[in-house]
Amino acid sequence: MLKKIKYTVYSLIVMLILSSCATTQKFNADTILNNGNYPLAIEEFDKDININTNGYFKTLSENGRSEAYYLLALKAIEKDNFSLAIRLLYLANSDKADDKMISCYNMLAMKALTNNQKERVLGIYDYIINNLYMSPRVPEFMYKRIKFNYDWYQNKDLVWNYYTILFEKYPESKYIDSTRVVVDNFLRERIDTIILKKYSEPDPQTIIDSLVYISRYPTCFKLFIYQEIAKIYIQKAELNIQKTEYIDADANFRKALIYDQNQIDYVNKRLSDVCDLFIKHGNKLLDNRQIDEAISFYNRAFTIIPDYIVANEAISKAEKKRSDIKKAIELKEEAILLDRKKKYKEALETFKRAYQYDNTEELANLIFETNNIIEIEKDPKTFAMNVLNNFQKGLIPERINSLKKQLVTKWGKEVKESGWKTIGSATRFKMEIRYDFITPDDNYFLAWQINMKEKTVIPLNKLTEKIVGK
Repeated sequence: MLKKIKYTVYSLIVMLILSSCATTQKFNADTILNNGNYPLAIEEFDKDININTNGYFKTLSENGRSEAYYLLALKAIEKDNFSLAIRLLYLANSDKADDKMISCYNMLAMKALTNNQKERVLGIYDYIINNLYMSPRVPEFMYKRIKFNYDWYQNKDLVWNYYTILFEKYPESKYIDSTRVVVDNFLRERIDTIILKKYSEPDPQTIIDSLVYISRYPTCFKLFIYQEIAKIYIQKAELNIQKTEYIDADANFRKALIYDQNQIDYVNKRLSDVCDLFIKHGNKLLDNRQIDEAISFYNRAFTIIPDYIVANEAISKAEKKRSDIKKAIELKEEAILLDRKKKYKEALETFKRAYQYDNTEELANLIFETNNIIEIEKDPKTFAMNVLNNFQKGLIPERINSLKKQLVTKWGKEVKESGWKTIGSATRFKMEIRYDFITPDDNYFLAWQINMKEKTVIPLNKLTEKIVGK
């Protein structure tokens, strides 16, 4: 216990000495910084950082070194040495240093602009945008880059690309309006070029997508773009009518109205010409057993032609289908109860009646399985053998006979075979069938599980899988 107390006291003394040394060193570096000897202060702060194990004092030294680099950079700026100032500000690595670095780069760009060094100006702007993107001044330089690229090189594709980036990243920037003015100088020509393609493109959706994409961004041509999009949708709808694609025609007419409500009279007239659109779509829904949805579409035909006879007939058909489905469900449930009571023949007839009302795959499977159960009940072993013999058109007996010939050719009468053996399974309607060969060299135990209810065959070992080619 005494040793432990001594060790603790010793540790505390060491920590106090180290803290005192760190404080003294820190004080010396700060004093040098305050005296304006920034290079020496940086050197002292570096020493403190390297020898300090105390996180708090280490952070203070790092902050002091950052300040020294920053103040040294200001000296460089006073002498118009912006390149040196930038390197020092980079080493300062602080928010205010980054802000001052932006100003330095801007001064370099202005100097290059005065000397007509266009590529250097744009290179500086690229660097600011790509590397100092956290600065709130970045939109300013994005605007300048756009303006100079347009004024100097008329690079419209690049200008448009830069504009979309500016809007996506800084949609609330005050430079959006100024940049839009630049873009509007060439955008109408760009839009017209896209619109002209509608006469040659097999699918004008690509033109619509291009126009919609442009309309996402601020432009004085937005209303014009919307009107053109509406015209193209109407063009698509008319093509749909020619191809009797009435559902697509309805969709395209209504999309046109989203972009231009002034087309409503024309659209309504054309929709009245294709009111069967709703009937055909309703019939598709009815085929998918979506009865309420189908009736909803049939009713929409009445908004075009009141008491439309085809719609009335379609609704009657849908209601009859609803009634038939309900009756089929009732009969199916009745048949399932009969099946549980092992009244398979009655169950089979009831399933068949249900199928007459609603010929679903489920009912077809239930009829198939119930029919199988009736046969199984008569002679399950014979039924199981029939399933195996009929599997893939007699593949298994054929392969067994082939294997037997190979073994007899090699071993003659020494080959012993079990013949077909049926073994009852613990699971109802399933049975195992075996066929074994014994030779002086090896034994062949072949086994399959027969699902009699579903008439499926499952190999039970690797050798059996090989026999059936799996």
